[in-house]
Amino acid sequence: MDFDLPGEDDPRRLEIRAWTKANPNPTPRQLLDVGYLAPHWPAPYGLSAAPELQILIDDELQRAGIKRPYNVVAESNCGPSLLTHGTPEAKERYLIPGLLGEERWCQLFSEPSGGSDLSALRTTAVRDGDHYIVNGSKIWTSGAHHAFLGSMPVRTDPHAAKHAGISNLLVELKSPGITIRPIADMSGYPNEFNEVFFDNVRVPVVNRLGEEGDGWRLTMQMLQSERVKFSQPGGAASALTARDLVIALNNVGALRDAGIQEEAAKLYIEGEMLRLLSMRSLSDRINARRPGPEAAVGKMINTPHTQRIFQLALQVNGHKGMLEGEQQFSPDTRQGEGRGNWNFGPWFTPALTLMVGTTEIMRNVVGERVLGLPRELDPSAKGDWSQQVQNKPPARAA
Repeated sequence: MDFDLPGEDDPRRLEIRAWTKANPNPTPRQLLDVGYLAPHWPAPYGLSAAPELQILIDDELQRAGIKRPYNVVAESNCGPSLLTHGTPEAKERYLIPGLLGEERWCQLFSEPSGGSDLSALRTTAVRDGDHYIVNGSKIWTSGAHHAFLGSMPVRTDPHAAKHAGISNLLVELKSPGITIRPIADMSGYPNEFNEVFFDNVRVPVVNRLGEEGDGWRLTMQMLQSERVKFSQPGGAASALTARDLVIALNNVGALRDAGIQEEAAKLYIEGEMLRLLSMRSLSDRINARRPGPEAAVGKMINTPHTQRIFQLALQVNGHKGMLEGEQQFSPDTRQGEGRGNWNFGPWFTPALTLMVGTTEIMRNVVGERVLGLPRELDPSAKGDWSQQVQNKPPARAA
């Protein structure tokens, strides 16, 4: 495919540019009304834009210094599932506030007893008239302490097979019976992760996505969409890429060192490979193909790649790399805002190995779905799930 985007005189660019000039400081509502907030969504939320137009809109908004409200879970992960599989009541209540960034969203997936096996979840939702009664807990939930709404897989039929008894609910996190506790990490920044407890929480049935028992399929779709994001350079918890690192190293003269030059060159080449993989993903979207196992390939490569970017930065920075708030690179080096900076990356990027599926899980996906290797044996996948849990040996004490 052609990796070059349409030129500066493309009529679509000119139309977007004229709008940004007339609206230099648009509100989220103005962006929504013109279709620029989520251009890939259908009307009345977006423009049903093809991927190329989406990128042109992104380019021109960035050129004009216009930022969309940050609510990636609503826009790219769970929002499309609500749009496709949600009830009319839930769509009317949650979609527009989510897109406008008025109500933050999160994903409540992992559980303490499940490890890396998401399908081993034990949080239950028992039907009680027009509501479900939810009990259980989730862990490692990004942004739960700031979120209004969470999308979560729960077990609605404990007697079905492990993957068959799961449904997906939208839960308002201010509901009675929910407790959110922060999990501190070594970055020194305010917490990203949380554990969330549910004690007889009532969730309306109209907040279910899809049919009861169809939650595993919907959850996998959400994860594949998120893995596409994590496979893009600069898309994994930091806006900084290998290109930015090479510029920073050159600015401080570090590339005169042959060893650093060689490592920087490897990272730059790897970053270009990831960029082209993301373009392949774009090609799939142009051809209306859902994100598939190639998202696992990108995530599997990008996680250690991003970690090595910040490891090299830390090596070059020396003692300054250990001090919060120090200016590591020269003043004209691009510095991300907040979490997307050279201070934050070395301490947070180890978490990428676990987020959105561990590296080991990604290798399994690639082996089974790309290379056609035999599937890993899971004796718990068949039969009554409640019996599987009952017969499971107790965990060893630490």
